[in-house]
Amino acid sequence: MTSSQHIYEVRPRKDGRAAYVLTIFKSVAAIFTAALVSLNAETTSDEDAVRKLPQSFCNAWAKHDGHELAKIMANDVDFVTVATVYLHGKADFEKFHVRLLSGRFKDSTITPLETTIHFLNSKMAVIHWSWRIDGDKAFDWTPRPPRFGMMTMVAEKRGGAWQVVVAQNTNAMLGTPPELQDLKTPIAIPGTPVKP
Repeated sequence: MTSSQHIYEVRPRKDGRAAYVLTIFKSVAAIFTAALVSLNAETTSDEDAVRKLPQSFCNAWAKHDGHELAKIMANDVDFVTVATVYLHGKADFEKFHVRLLSGRFKDSTITPLETTIHFLNSKMAVIHWSWRIDGDKAFDWTPRPPRFGMMTMVAEKRGGAWQVVVAQNTNAMLGTPPELQDLKTPIAIPGTPVKP
């Protein structure tokens, strides 16, 4: 037998060393497998929590409760409305939405349509979600027809909870821009080409 064969060959020894090494190997493999299962479960629960943010936004909106709406926002949130109003901080976000939802939008409903999520790392994710709003009024209080749009949120896991740290809300311009020809969009807004 050559010396290279001894490297690959495991022979049981009278002192039980091979059995000991095998037991250690099995233990390490079991710990590694348990860690992977735990990591996957955490990722799944994080994805579920992030995916629920748009629905939580819509649920609070349905109650016309700006205080409830603010609960998913971080204290230092930067939020841009469809009217290009830039709100900084949870306090201003909350005050604005309390006024909005008890005023021109008190009869409105917002419905999430489609959602995509992109994790930047284990504690930060980008959420794009399309929506439809009905029952809101313009600045002059005239009723508006149903509108569609898309919100982009950046969420961060802080203190074990996912919070929105940045958001941009955008009204859709219905129709298909010629530049979109032959391009596929992950979320198509109603009135634009159907997604592939």
